[in-house]
Amino acid sequence: MKVLVLVGALFLGGCGSFATMEELEHQAALTGDWSAVEQRERIIARRKAKQGPKCGQGQVAYCQSYVGTLNCRCISNGAMRDVLAWQD
Repeated sequence: MKVLVLVGALFLGGCGSFATMEELEHQAALTGDWSAVEQRERIIARRKAKQGPKCGQGQVAYCQSYVGTLNCRCISNGAMRDVLAWQD
């Protein structure tokens, strides 16, 4: 019984309302409080940074970390094989 209540609560939790960016901007224009818009923009930027670059056919994303900064670029498959062979 407890499991059913927990599962039901989890499903209902996913039914919460989600404001679009346009709705957030409209509300911010009315109230003057842009913190929700800025927070959403930070979330979107963080999500895009984690995804890395979109590479074309025959290329892969190659990422290196320097002092907490992740630097990614697209390189050819052959160059990636060379990188992996060099690290062995």
